[in-house]
Amino acid sequence: TFPSISVYGQDGIVIAGGPSGVPKVFKSTNGGSSFTDITGDIPAGKELFCVWAVDANTIYVGDGGAAGGAGGDAKVYKTTNGGTAWVQLMNTGGTAGFFNSIVFSKSTPSFGVIQSDPPLNVGTPYFVRKTTDGGATWLTVTCPGVTGQASAQNGLVVIDANFYGFSLGNLAPARVVITTDGGTTWNTRQSAIAGGFVGGFCFSNDKLRGLMSSSTSLPNTGRTTDGGVTWTTVNIGAGVTGYANLKWISGTNIVYVSGAVGAGGVVKRSTDGGVTWNLMTTSGVAGITHMEYFTVGTNVHLYAVSGTGSVIKYTDNITGIDPSNTNVPAVFALEQNYPNPFNPATTVKFSVPVQGNVSLKIYNSLGTELMTVLDKDLALGNYVENIDMSSFSSGVYFYTLSGTGFKDTKKMILVK
Repeated sequence: TFPSISVYGQDGIVIAGGPSGVPKVFKSTNGGSSFTDITGDIPAGKELFCVWAVDANTIYVGDGGAAGGAGGDAKVYKTTNGGTAWVQLMNTGGTAGFFNSIVFSKSTPSFGVIQSDPPLNVGTPYFVRKTTDGGATWLTVTCPGVTGQASAQNGLVVIDANFYGFSLGNLAPARVVITTDGGTTWNTRQSAIAGGFVGGFCFSNDKLRGLMSSSTSLPNTGRTTDGGVTWTTVNIGAGVTGYANLKWISGTNIVYVSGAVGAGGVVKRSTDGGVTWNLMTTSGVAGITHMEYFTVGTNVHLYAVSGTGSVIKYTDNITGIDPSNTNVPAVFALEQNYPNPFNPATTVKFSVPVQGNVSLKIYNSLGTELMTVLDKDLALGNYVENIDMSSFSSGVYFYTLSGTGFKDTKKMILVK
């Protein structure tokens, strides 16, 4: 009834869920044209509420404790052979454990976090584990409880090893907890939006801009520009309501929000970091419970799953005008990539003062061309490109922007 989805490649999808007492895991390697049941030897009696696929073989799933998600000694299972065999990785103990989220960082894939409701009931410490070596070992993170608060399914945000946090529920006002020092200290942050389970929670790579939405708050979302210290309320407009989910596309200003209910569609898209929103059609599919994405070059492949079992997909091209810079450029300009060093994706911004052909290319330290990120006619404006170098090894690289009468090169460092 509340399936979760993970996307490990352009065409690689894993979905976990199941009716009460019946865990189910399905995998597609062809972009959703067909799915295979890989539930295998996961014990019956509970259903699954979170999933993360590192690749087609290495997959994690977490259950909600007792049947129906009632909580209690919740467990995480892992497969390293695509679902042929599953082993129990960890369990919460206690009578109230419920695994909400398993998330690995988009910028630092070796770092990941697993989070559960407090095993000893609300108000007691949360169950949080982290890995810094791609899942080979998991370390305990001490996270104090919040009075009267459990936490919410798929509300975990992981930017890097220092900055991560998760959403709470189901009391008012809507709240999240965030650490900025790798779990040493935690801060509870709250907005003015209506309470409920905060299923929608996301942050930009800059660790300053973030959004939260609850199961009852839409069309209102909470928005922060100072790392969660203060929040303002943004109305995303009519048309989408119900249980919400949010995804901020790493390295861009693009954000997606989904709601369970909507006559014309249940997903909206923002290109300015959550300030303004546009409704998208969803092929008549409603009841979206979770979204996830994977970036390949300048294409973002998004998939969303509904409680009906329907799956929808969308490909977004993140080549385009930089919404954070509305000045009319007078000269060509190439900015330093951010973040730098990076792993495996980084963003490059540049300005074009006159229409014409513009190219952006990647070279190694020997001057050998490795990748053409962009080579096309562009109008006057400020642009942003997301560069994914997941297929390259650690090292020093150079990127060159060429335009009419202009050429500039800067250095970037890939660290895996």
